[in-house]
Amino acid sequence: MTQTTLLTSHKGVDLHAATAVRVMQRRLEGGDALAALYRCEMHTFWGDGDGRNVTDLLEVGRFFNPNKHHYGHFETDAGGPSWLAEAAVAGASLVSAWPGRSVASDLDALDDDLAERLLGGPVPADHVAVDIAAFPLGEPGPILTGVLWRLVLADDGRAPERLADRLAVTRSGDQGLLVNPHLHGWLVAVRKT
Repeated sequence: MTQTTLLTSHKGVDLHAATAVRVMQRRLEGGDALAALYRCEMHTFWGDGDGRNVTDLLEVGRFFNPNKHHYGHFETDAGGPSWLAEAAVAGASLVSAWPGRSVASDLDALDDDLAERLLGGPVPADHVAVDIAAFPLGEPGPILTGVLWRLVLADDGRAPERLADRLAVTRSGDQGLLVNPHLHGWLVAVRKT
């Protein structure tokens, strides 16, 4: 089954990510390894979804605002089962092929680097990217809306997936900032360059 994904990122400064990175760096254990944090709003569906296609979603301000967002439309056949069915699996692996092949964008080039460009560009040498796709538990679908976070971490010998989990998933007052495990499902991919 084809998984279709619309990712949108801010054209200017993303104040959510800019604020979160500062808090994580200054207040959370392991924050010293966090070099950057990027965010895309994510809207994804499987098969025909609710009958709307990405072109329809781009016309709705809830999904995309051309004055403040860039967008990328992706499709993959390797998406596996719907995340709606997988929502109870917290911290499972995100399919490495996701978000899939680039189909359309408002950016100049439509290539394999589109997702990278929406998520802050190439990861610097001696760093590793950890992508966390977070979405509300109990979402009835058929369009699942959430947030794709990219944590850029120093590749300094610490396990990047464990470090990203500690920085992202809120389990105590000094651990995690981006995902509430009582409200969100999340999937994780370590993207080594």
